[in-house]
Formats: sequence, structure tokens, C-alpha cells
Amino acid sequence: MLKDFTPQERKVVLSITFAVVVRMLGLFLLLPVLSPYLRTLEGATPELIGLAVGIYGLAQALLQIPFGYLSDKYGRKPVIFVGMFTYALGSFMAGLVGNIWSMIFARFIQGFGAVSSAMIALSADLTREEVRTRAFAHIGASIGLTFALSFAVSTPLAGKFGVPFLFFLTGFLSLLALLVLHVSVPEPKIRSKEREINPSIGNLARLLKDKNQTFLNFSIGISHAFLVLLFTVVPYELVYHQGLPKVQHWKIYLPAIFLALLFMVPAVIVAEKRKRFREVFLLAVALLGFSFLSLYLFENTLGIFFALLLFFSGFNMLEALIPSLLTRLTHKDLRGLSLGLFNTVQFLGAFAGGLWGGYVLKHGYVYMLFPAMVFSFLWFSIGSLWFSKLLINK
Repeated sequence: MLKDFTPQERKVVLSITFAVVVRMLGLFLLLPVLSPYLRTLEGATPELIGLAVGIYGLAQALLQIPFGYLSDKYGRKPVIFVGMFTYALGSFMAGLVGNIWSMIFARFIQGFGAVSSAMIALSADLTREEVRTRAFAHIGASIGLTFALSFAVSTPLAGKFGVPFLFFLTGFLSLLALLVLHVSVPEPKIRSKEREINPSIGNLARLLKDKNQTFLNFSIGISHAFLVLLFTVVPYELVYHQGLPKVQHWKIYLPAIFLALLFMVPAVIVAEKRKRFREVFLLAVALLGFSFLSLYLFENTLGIFFALLLFFSGFNMLEALIPSLLTRLTHKDLRGLSLGLFNTVQFLGAFAGGLWGGYVLKHGYVYMLFPAMVFSFLWFSIGSLWFSKLLINK
């Protein structure tokens, strides 16, 4: 996927991929084991356990825009370094605490390292437009594999070494990622006199009025709402209705994600090299809709595997295409702020997906399948109209 990249671009993409994967590893490794561990802490109640799990995402959502703005004003790498160091500090604190309130504070400190927007902006700054989609696809594919592998190794690692070990591991890897970024990734050279738009938080109003930003924000929000919805409901379905223990779920997740990544690579290349963004984007949205249709038609383990294969095929394509389109359509001097807004909507979408999933578990599958298919159809229709007016696809 990186064969058309220059040596410098290849080094940049691999280094940023490593840093992003480290961040995601901290989240994915803990997903299957965090709630049971929190229950053992002094002062734990169901409400405080939920707060400890969710405050990480809340901090991320609140701070994406400020961090994106600061990366426009002061540079990408200083903001990333502060965020990654803070994330490492929060991880070490979480591994040492013994009561639930200290864990809540540590998880908030972890979430304070909200550097996703600065990392994506740095990738866009240091790669050519003609290979940028593949750069994001590489990062997205690595996150997908990390997700699947994390579910495979999380429970065995926690069982052998304990949950605090997972916090210490991600803290150490974060510091290692800082070293890799320092050595391998340069800071883009943009002097203030070369700027066409001066950094200002007031530019946020300009972005909120931008129809391209609005559609792409909507797209990332709904795709991540679908993701969290699916992984709130599917594990429950596998355990309680299909009789598959949690420790065996990777046998479904890993092959589904791996096959989906194989499908994603040629699709992304077609979108970028042949300027078929519209066709590939709409195919991805359709695949998400069909994944929920599959869950409706086939109420068994094989149906769930097929649904996950369809879902991740579409989801991984969108993870590459949406940020690539956003950075192409946003002025270079506004990339950090724009991606901060974008990532805020992404985390809010994930939060909404969790609430939606909880409602589905209480009231039934029907409240997931039909609304998701309707959302997919509306998204496909709006996307068709949006692309018809978009010069980038012509």
C-alpha cells in the first residue's frame, strides 16, 4: 500500500501509525476486562464504574477542538507530545490506584491526551494529496487489526499479569511512540507570514457553516455510532443467545476484520488513483446498511460473522476516505481546528451509539436493525446529492 510513497512519506506514515495504534491499544485492550476490574476497587458502584469507563471518551470529545486549534497555532508536534505524555501519565496513574475516584481521575487524565486531530493533520501536512487516502487507509487498517488482536490477547494477559499491567504497558508504549515521533517525523514548516488564515478559535464558526465539513462530520458520527452500537449488542448476542464464551469471540472478529481489510485496499486505490471517491464512498455506506440487514435475515453465528465482514468492509473504507476528503476540502491553515471538530463529532457519535445499544439490549433487536437501515438509506441518498456537487470527483 505504501509503494508509491517517498521514503520520507513512508517513514512519516509508519511512525504516525505506530503512535495512533498505541493510543487505540490502550482503549481496545481494556474494553473486555475494565468493567469487572473496576468492580473490585474500593468505593465502586455501578454508576461510578460507568463514569470511570465513559469519562475517557468525554475528555476526548471536550478537548479535540482546543487541541486541534493549538496545533494550528503552535505546531503539530508540540501538541502531540503534550497529549501523548499526558496519556502515558494517566495510564501509569490508573495502574497504581486502589479506589474508584482515583481511577476516574486517572481515566480523565488519559483522555486529556486528545491528539487525534493533530496526528491526522500532521499526516495530511507531510503527505502528497495523491497518496493521502492510502496513508489514512494504512492507519485505519492498522487500527482494525489492533482491535481484533486486542480482543484475542486482552483476557489472557489480564488473567496472567493483571489489569494494572495493561495500563503500565500502554503507558510505556506511549513514551516509546513519543521517541519514534521525535526521531522520525519532522514538524511541517509553516511560518506565520505564509499563512492565508491566522489561527483563531473564531474560525470555528466558519467551519460550522461549511456544508462539506457538515456532511463529513455527519458521516464520521454515524459510522462510529454504528460501530459502538454493534459492539454493544453483538458480544451480548454471542454470549447469551449463541452460547459463545467471550474468550472465543476473537475467532469471529479476527477473520472478519482481516478479510475486510483485504477488500478495503483495492477499493481505496481505485478511489484515489481513478478518482472514484463517489462510487467507493457510497458502496461503503451501502455495505453498512446491508450488514444490519444480514443480522435481520440470519439469526446465527454465521450470520453475525457475515454481518461483521460487511460492516468492517464498509467501515474501513470510510475510515480512509472521510479524513482524506476532509483534509482535501479544508484550507491547510484550518486543518487542525477542522479535524478537532471532526473528532469531537466522532466521539459524540460513539457516545450516542453506546446509549442506542443499551436501549436495544433492554427493548429488543428491532430497535437496532430497522433504524440503522433507515439511517443508512438516508445517508446514501444525501451522499449521492453531496457528491453530485463536489468538484473533487469530476
